Amino acid sequence: MIRALRTLAPMRLTDVRSASGNVRLRRAAFSLALLGVILEFALSGNTLENLGIDYASPGGNPIIKLHPATYLAAIGCFMVLFLTKPSGSGVVRFFRATPALSAFTFMMLFCAFYSIANVGFSGAAVYVESYLAPAMLWVALDAGTDRQKRTLAWWIVGFCVLSIIISIGEGATQTHLIPLHIDDTVNKAFADDVEDFRGDGLFSHPLTAAGITSMATFMLLRMRMNGLLKGVLFTTFLIGLLSFGGRAALLTTIVIVVLAAGFELLRGMVRRDLSMGFVGAIAAALVILPPLMIVLVTSTDIGERIITHMYFDDSAQVRNLQWLVLNHLNLNDVLFGVSPDRLEMMKYQIGLGGATTDIENFWLLMFLNLGAIGFAVYVVALGLFILHLGRTANHPLGWMLLISAIVIASTSNSLGRKSTDLFFATACIIAMTGYPKTASARTGTISREQPIGLRTNQRQGLRPTPVKLLGSKS
Repeated sequence: MIRALRTLAPMRLTDVRSASGNVRLRRAAFSLALLGVILEFALSGNTLENLGIDYASPGGNPIIKLHPATYLAAIGCFMVLFLTKPSGSGVVRFFRATPALSAFTFMMLFCAFYSIANVGFSGAAVYVESYLAPAMLWVALDAGTDRQKRTLAWWIVGFCVLSIIISIGEGATQTHLIPLHIDDTVNKAFADDVEDFRGDGLFSHPLTAAGITSMATFMLLRMRMNGLLKGVLFTTFLIGLLSFGGRAALLTTIVIVVLAAGFELLRGMVRRDLSMGFVGAIAAALVILPPLMIVLVTSTDIGERIITHMYFDDSAQVRNLQWLVLNHLNLNDVLFGVSPDRLEMMKYQIGLGGATTDIENFWLLMFLNLGAIGFAVYVVALGLFILHLGRTANHPLGWMLLISAIVIASTSNSLGRKSTDLFFATACIIAMTGYPKTASARTGTISREQPIGLRTNQRQGLRPTPVKLLGSKS
């Protein structure tokens, strides 16, 4: 027995040291991914182009076609999967613990190579930036502690507020803080179109800003903070949605929040367990928000575009015309996708050949890029990723965020181009998991189910398992 204990003790010490090293690696990976999220806010596509980095234009060096945040997410993912001890155990856990995410990754890689084989390398960066980068970000961010994830939530809130403030200033001055970088003719057209001016804050496009603000709104409702502060931030986000001029984002966010609040109110009345704080928040929202929104819309330029475009405008006409492209497809196009040059020709044929017009539905864009065979794989892959994120959040607000994000993205071509939508959705979902349900008063343990992931038990991971000696008390 003594000989067995002598051999067991150093093994326990080695395990503790290994666990301690793994925790440090995971926290470092989270920090790198957090820096990536910050850079995604700070360096939009327009900013990179204005800095002389040919990020968004076709052709050029493929290395600079990826955002710096993508590289940071990849490094953080590599640390979690390949540098944890024992060597390679992170990869094994990745496949065992996250089957949906693993399948999504491989299916998106298949879509990328399938697209390259059929229509060429043009557009291949979309699969890395818009889809694989969020998967790598999830692996790196999920390795963080609850405290780190709450820090991430506050970083997101802070940048969203900053972007809203910038957008309001842009609307007042009719000038973009970060100049557009398309071409001189298009830039002048946007500058002269005062009636259609929209501030875009820190982002490349107002619709991107509106979509991310919508995601942050649901994340904000999950955060724990002073009720008054949460109310002020929620109101600020609604003002931001008005300022960015995204009709789909504003309407979708308000409808989902109102339906959820109404359902919670009815359920509380039936169960007779309504919280006075929740009732007070609903009453305050009904009293304050409608008059405030009316004053802002009627007395300022905020929300002017939304009010003046409440009709079938040119943007809606483009979304109607885009489906005519299906009439020009041949059998090869339907099965294997359309090359970029042929797609440009078909856009001219249906009246979408202008510099400021494009196909505004990412589902249609991905179908045209992949064809029916690849598109079927793509739809399954995206569904698996959304399912994985929803299970990660393990909260109704997480599902609301994801439903809202997909509905809003479906009104634009965001996920059919290089996009940050899923990147920020992943960041917001991970930030939500930093706010677990209240610990049980009787047992002191967390009552929520642990979301699937690669993390070890952070509260007990550093504690060596005690060796029970003969004759000792348990």
